Amino acid sequence: MKHQSPKVRNRLAVKLAQYTVLMAFTIGFFLSSLHVLEDYKTQGSRLDQTVIDILDASKPPATRAVHTLDQALAQEVVNGLMQYPFISKVQIRDELGEVLAEQESTLQKTKTQWLTEAISTKYKDYALALRAPGFANLEPGSLQVVVDQDLALQPFFERALTTFVSGVVRNILLAVFLIALFHAFLTKPLALLAKQFAELRLEDSEGKYLEVPEQHKNTELGQLSDVGNEFIHTAQKLLHEKKSNHLALVQSEHLLKQVINQAPQLIVALNSKDQVLFCNQQVAEFYDVSVESLVGVTISDFHSFQDEVERMHVIRRSVEANNAPVDITEFSWSRENGEQLHFSIQASPFEYFSEPATLIVATDITSQKVVQDHISHIANHDNLTGLPNRVLLNDRLSRSILSCERNGVYNALLFIDLDHFKTINDSLGHGIGDLLLKEVAEILIGQVRANDTVARLGGDEFVVLLEFLHDNQERIKADVQIICDKLLEILSQPIDIKQHKLRIGASIGVVIFPIEGKDIDDLMRFADTAMYHAKENGRNGYAFYHRSMSLAVEKQQHMENELHRALEQEEFRIHYQPLVNVTGAIVGFEALIRWQHPEKGLMPPIEFIPSLEISGMIVPVSNWLLAKCSRQIEKWKAEGFWQDGWYTSINISPLQFYQADMVITLQQAIVGGGANLSDICLEITETVAVENIEFAKSRLQKIRKLGITIALDDFGTGYSSLSYLKDLPIDIVKIDRSFIQELGAHNNSRSIVEAVASIAKAYNLVVLAEGIETKEQLEIAHNIGCHVFQGFYIERPQAAEQLQNEYLSKGL
Repeated sequence: MKHQSPKVRNRLAVKLAQYTVLMAFTIGFFLSSLHVLEDYKTQGSRLDQTVIDILDASKPPATRAVHTLDQALAQEVVNGLMQYPFISKVQIRDELGEVLAEQESTLQKTKTQWLTEAISTKYKDYALALRAPGFANLEPGSLQVVVDQDLALQPFFERALTTFVSGVVRNILLAVFLIALFHAFLTKPLALLAKQFAELRLEDSEGKYLEVPEQHKNTELGQLSDVGNEFIHTAQKLLHEKKSNHLALVQSEHLLKQVINQAPQLIVALNSKDQVLFCNQQVAEFYDVSVESLVGVTISDFHSFQDEVERMHVIRRSVEANNAPVDITEFSWSRENGEQLHFSIQASPFEYFSEPATLIVATDITSQKVVQDHISHIANHDNLTGLPNRVLLNDRLSRSILSCERNGVYNALLFIDLDHFKTINDSLGHGIGDLLLKEVAEILIGQVRANDTVARLGGDEFVVLLEFLHDNQERIKADVQIICDKLLEILSQPIDIKQHKLRIGASIGVVIFPIEGKDIDDLMRFADTAMYHAKENGRNGYAFYHRSMSLAVEKQQHMENELHRALEQEEFRIHYQPLVNVTGAIVGFEALIRWQHPEKGLMPPIEFIPSLEISGMIVPVSNWLLAKCSRQIEKWKAEGFWQDGWYTSINISPLQFYQADMVITLQQAIVGGGANLSDICLEITETVAVENIEFAKSRLQKIRKLGITIALDDFGTGYSSLSYLKDLPIDIVKIDRSFIQELGAHNNSRSIVEAVASIAKAYNLVVLAEGIETKEQLEIAHNIGCHVFQGFYIERPQAAEQLQNEYLSKGL
């Protein structure tokens, strides 16, 4: 027996251990690889979804930034996105593909970069088209985000490493355990059993044992005979196996505790009395106690917030009653100091030593909720002012409409547009404009009640939702008038922004709702219509919506459509009115636009210029006028009609004057048409010139440096301050026709013209009298100091060819 024991041990223990360890390593590696691969796919999908959610949340402010070319807003969006550590680069481009804002983090190289590049790419690009509503014909801007997958997937790599390392450790432990097990349960017991058999047979006091012939003692038959006769040794073997099983159970329980203590979740098992059966170390650390002190006590014994305890009771009772798992996506649970954390809960039924119990696994999602709340705030609030944006306003307005309809009461909606914001924004810059908008937001919030809503739609447009909840419309209208008067009074006061005293004023449109059959879009449109009506009535006022306004808006929209067609099909015409000196010699022409309407015939500017101003089409039409006049000058030069020193005078609208690219566009239109810059005289109104005197001086100086003549049109009808004549870089002062036509009467017009002529002479300015209709007016204007004259008495405006032929026929 002693000779055969090593051979038996070698054949069984070693061979079985080899095969078992090999199989364990193979299966473990395969399962770990599947787990890691599935985890990688899941993390990749979550990363994609997270980035998509972030992009969707950033889309509204990014779209506004692209549409308004607001670099500050664009940079704010970029800075917000760069707060996410896994985002390495953010770039916003406008509709022309120009970079509006971008930021890129420094390159970070990790130990797992080689693995990232082996299974994927380090950087992944995401792009989102930014198309503003209502501008589908324009190329969209774009929001591009580059994600560092290596950084973003660090939790995956850490889990993967943990999985493989734990697998290797587990297999090593398994191999050691199996070898020891094979040795303990197979080889050694067989050898010992054989020895015990022999010893027991020798030590048997009764001498009752089986003997075999000498030649069969070392054969399987001899061993089988000995085992068969020694039944007591079988009982001893069973007793030994029982002890071994108990040891394995103890070891398994110890291993389970190690596993749950390594888990990042809070794990606790409760019985039907809400007593803790067991928990992991994370639960103990949460309460800053030991695990042992929690086992056997109820939740209410160590958790102070009874409302949370009761909600946990409800979850446990639901699991017990239905014998089915319960998943809670968000569950608040507080620390002893009152700090409230948020968890996702998975509660499942199980048996603990034949006792029914509930296993609760709580995953901390507090940081995720903070991110989600932040994203939700961004999605529902204006980034600049912090006010509710259109999304949140629509939600509150929708609820307000339903509440009004259900209770038979009324509320009011105010649409507020700042009157001079664009001028300030263009002249002083977007930084000052943004500070002004913030200040206006604070003013509006301070003038309404806490239950009212102040929202910003974008640009200088604000909306106030007033929650009156009263059934008397007349009373509401009176209250709204008080509020509007108060708002207009405050907004018309100077606002101090970085040493600038800014005056803006506002136009307010009001709609009282609900209106039967009208939804949110209708109410917003009605309020907007009323606001434009208030603006048309002189600005810094308010107007209540009524149906006739919609008819006016429809008429305006129809007119705008026709004007677009007129520009595309070149239905506009230019008539030229000569400007002459006292001898009747031509010194230039004023270009006056007309509209050759296909149905209404030739329309004067008074019938369509206001619509051009309101729609903003005055800018492209003015550019067309400049280019057309330049080509006509070039043609007159080629035909020998144009003389040196002549100029063509063209009116510039306020909207065009404050365009950021006005000077460059002006130069390109004139030169591109073939004329010299000195052939053109630009006319600006007195009101435009002094509305923002510093900006006007700067812009006029740039225009004058190009060689373009500057004329101040309609002088005397606006501010009528002669001091402006010395402050502005102008060449010509045009006396308004209303003063010229009253020169023959006994009134103050003559004194005004004489004063202007006197000041103009002191500043070496040319004085032009327009509206000359009689010889007497011409003589008086000349005698009091006017140099150039224009009017029906001299010549009516005519088409270029007709005017040229008439003067050539006179030999002029």
